[in-house]
Amino acid sequence: MKYVYFTKSLKPLDLKGLIAFCKDAGLDGLDLAVRPGYPVNPDNMAKALPEAAKMLAGEGLTIGLVTADTGLNDPASKTAKVLFEASAAAGVPAIKIGYFAYKDDFDANLKDARTKLAGFAKLAEEHKVRACVHTHSGNNIPNNCATMRMLLQDLDAHHVGAFVDTGHTAVNGGPFRMEVDMVHSYLSLIAIKDMVWDKGAKSWTYRVAPAGEGIVHWGDVAQAIKENKFNGTISLHGEYDTKDQAERLQKAKDELVFLKKLLA
Repeated sequence: MKYVYFTKSLKPLDLKGLIAFCKDAGLDGLDLAVRPGYPVNPDNMAKALPEAAKMLAGEGLTIGLVTADTGLNDPASKTAKVLFEASAAAGVPAIKIGYFAYKDDFDANLKDARTKLAGFAKLAEEHKVRACVHTHSGNNIPNNCATMRMLLQDLDAHHVGAFVDTGHTAVNGGPFRMEVDMVHSYLSLIAIKDMVWDKGAKSWTYRVAPAGEGIVHWGDVAQAIKENKFNGTISLHGEYDTKDQAERLQKAKDELVFLKKLLA
């Protein structure tokens, strides 16, 4: 397996800084956010993404996937086309596309999402870069693997994939083994989050925590990964607060040790 780090929380770092973070943490590479304000972004990605991949490869690191802006859900957009072209040129195997929203009519929203995902599948087939959909709790299609299965059904698993999130499925799904079983033929990527519920003045809210500090049943996660013989890319999302970069680096190291022991 390859362990990569999602760069959403590393926005202040340039590519050299990201490489140093990876090497210091003992990671295999990056889940590279290709979003406005990041070193590789929609304005420069055609050139900057292949250059970034080359820089990382020179240090023995990889870009396991790129994560697009959350609003990138139209395969006909220029941004989508250029991102797939740039990813192919960079040798990046997977793209996490944006989200499809549930608004007010599930059947209509699902139909629209499936139409758009079929368009992404064509882009993926053309460029040999898999389009992956992330399970995200809330008003999203999919917000768990049951809706993921409905979204992906009948599409070619060579071109579209399931990016299953340990934290969001804990909030909005069933047991992780069952979640993975529902989409096992599409399973491409695993996102690592833990979640903590907090009781506020008016309602309960959840927040991301380091792996092992929240509600995720990690033994169930380990069993699901082993039973499915998953040997792909695992992305540490790190979407929790830290007081500074040094603490974030230490938590990345701790999470990596936790996961490798869990999956040994």
